[in-house]
Amino acid sequence: MKIIIVDSVFSPFGGGQKIAYDTYKILEKNGHNVFYWGMDKKPYFEEDYKYLKYFTPYYFGAKDYLKNPIKYYYNYRAQKDLEKFVDLINPDLIHYHSFWCLSSAVFNVRKDIPKILTIHDARCCPATTLLYKNKVYCKDFPCKNGNFIPCIANKCSGNSLEASIRKSLSYFITIRDFQRINKFLTPSNALRNNMLKANIGINSNDIYTVNNFLNNDELKIIPNYSNKNYFLYCGRLTYVKGLHYLLEAMKDLPKEIKLKIAGTGPEEENLKRYVKDNNLNNVEFLGFKNREELKELYQNCISTILPCNWFEIFGMTNIESFINGKSVIASNIGGIPEIVEDNITGQLFEPGNVEQLKECILNYWNNPNLVVEHGKNGYQKAVTQYNEERYYNELMKIYKEMLNIK
Repeated sequence: MKIIIVDSVFSPFGGGQKIAYDTYKILEKNGHNVFYWGMDKKPYFEEDYKYLKYFTPYYFGAKDYLKNPIKYYYNYRAQKDLEKFVDLINPDLIHYHSFWCLSSAVFNVRKDIPKILTIHDARCCPATTLLYKNKVYCKDFPCKNGNFIPCIANKCSGNSLEASIRKSLSYFITIRDFQRINKFLTPSNALRNNMLKANIGINSNDIYTVNNFLNNDELKIIPNYSNKNYFLYCGRLTYVKGLHYLLEAMKDLPKEIKLKIAGTGPEEENLKRYVKDNNLNNVEFLGFKNREELKELYQNCISTILPCNWFEIFGMTNIESFINGKSVIASNIGGIPEIVEDNITGQLFEPGNVEQLKECILNYWNNPNLVVEHGKNGYQKAVTQYNEERYYNELMKIYKEMLNIK
């Protein structure tokens, strides 16, 4: 097959970009003619990639929006640049991943070519966060059927009226352009169900769950079932990740229980202030860590903790924890319980329930054999369920269906 992978950037910007690039490499490894296209933001995954000259100009941020607000909603330049690349390659199909700043304009190329979109965020919500009033998980879907007025009225995007209006108008255009997409993929059943619940014109027969995965190099990691007596959080330091709940739990736990926090983000100063004000000397902020440094942190922790209070779509840190032989303590929300099985590969607690979170931490602290048992279960799940071969086979089944290949 000849396939174009479209993603916002050809750069290790986030989890969605990693999945897009790994998909590109898997298809290439299996003998397909695969091409990548996106915006020209450096650093690139491959600095010598042959087709970099066809990438569209990078566009992102408030300054760019103020210069050309129309581009935020409909990036005609990106559409035209992709059309040229599609005409050059003439692929059998186009597989889209993230499209922020490219806008849904990139769906409107060559109607004769089948198109598939992997959804990496909550595209069933105008704010793409599923946070009601930018605070709590929005379970009731007041914005279903394409009605974005509740998002604006409740300032669901960043508690900002301007951002909520901007995101809502973009949502209105995007779900209209979803009609150009033949098939949709989601990394969890939870997201698939919410996309259907939103009732934005996606047929249940055209949306599939295909879990995210670890590449073969990651699967070569040798798990470590011992630890150096600390719990670990890895990820962005944002309000929706629920770190304020985790620090509140740490405040009431024995001081010999240590927590390491790896990552940066907008809540960093607030979290550090809370730690200082409450004399939490057993909490350590590590800042940004590269993949090798993260591997060492995973290998030596008791368990990772994901205390989020929003709709976590999948959570790559969960399976990264598993492959290192570590269990996960996590909120019972979104796609998390599909990955972290309570009392099998980890422990689940209700989002925001500090008492339950404390009980989970203490349970592992006081039961080292349970830590090892859950870590081994997690590792087995990672290598059998979240591997390249499984992902590739599921993807090819859908591709062949799209192209009427038996």
